[in-house]
Amino acid sequence: MKIKSAIFSLVCIKPQTIHDIVERLPYSQDSIYNVIEDMLRDGKIVKIKTKGKTWIDIPKDYDNQKLKEFFIKSLSYGVDPDILLRKNTLAVLKSLDSLNNVDDLAQKTNLSEKSVRKFLRLFSDYELVKFERRKPIIAIKVKDHPLNLLLDSILKEKDVDHTIYASGSTPFEEIITTPNEIEKILYEKIDDSLTIKRTGFMVKGRKNKIAILESVVTKQTPEEFFISKFMTTEGVEDVCIKILSSKNINYDALLNLAIDKNLVNVIGCYLDIISNISKRIIPEGVVKKFLNSISDKKYVLLKDEVKYGKSGWEEKYEKKWNVDLYLDIGAIEHGVRAI
Repeated sequence: MKIKSAIFSLVCIKPQTIHDIVERLPYSQDSIYNVIEDMLRDGKIVKIKTKGKTWIDIPKDYDNQKLKEFFIKSLSYGVDPDILLRKNTLAVLKSLDSLNNVDDLAQKTNLSEKSVRKFLRLFSDYELVKFERRKPIIAIKVKDHPLNLLLDSILKEKDVDHTIYASGSTPFEEIITTPNEIEKILYEKIDDSLTIKRTGFMVKGRKNKIAILESVVTKQTPEEFFISKFMTTEGVEDVCIKILSSKNINYDALLNLAIDKNLVNVIGCYLDIISNISKRIIPEGVVKKFLNSISDKKYVLLKDEVKYGKSGWEEKYEKKWNVDLYLDIGAIEHGVRAI
């Protein structure tokens, strides 16, 4: 194991003084001092003072804590984490998600077939892949191996467009995203006010606005998030308006989803109402596209609000869109003004 990885591994397990690191690792004192200085400068380790001593520890940010978890897990499985984290090693391992033979892997990674075979033998020794056939080699990634799962979570590209964020003048902000992203938020924003839906966990922090975190197994697009909130009073009066104003909506995708879910009439009507309140939110031509796709079947928007009756403004929209509306137009206008 390289000296940098050895130092990181030791500190992952337990904070150490520099003296302890020099005494316990089989490298020269000068080499250890030089590498520690480099790691401190790069932010890979930090100095902390407690009980009159200075200790070397791992930073508490998400990326380094995930790396700490990976190093400890690797050691517990008898795997050198330094080898797995090298560029070419990761390239082959990641390509195994979709490919399984040497020729394709070599072409995908721009490595020689000899190098690919060497990596596959290494992965097999580590039980990260299994060989379904050896001549020619057919290698299958063991996707449920804890190290593969950890590497996937570390290496997975973050697509911010799939993190659904709704904010505004209310004292709340909603973030609906995957467990990996929520884990990162917890590391980075634990000093802020936040709560996690369905857990009862809530903390107050330096920011008064509380972030409501909702975990979903699969990523939601802004269009899917819009529809999930649309059939609720809070949705049409607040959250959906914020989503539309974010300019992240793909209206063709929203129309296709609305068609699949038989919601074209009510969503189109809602977009028409928002557009008439403020021309700056809905792009020109969107309402017409929805109108061209409406159904002959009559749909109800917010049936739970029937008890509050109607005010008369709804009639022109109901005829145009073949819907039965129960909306608080004043609340919607307020929501639009708040953007």
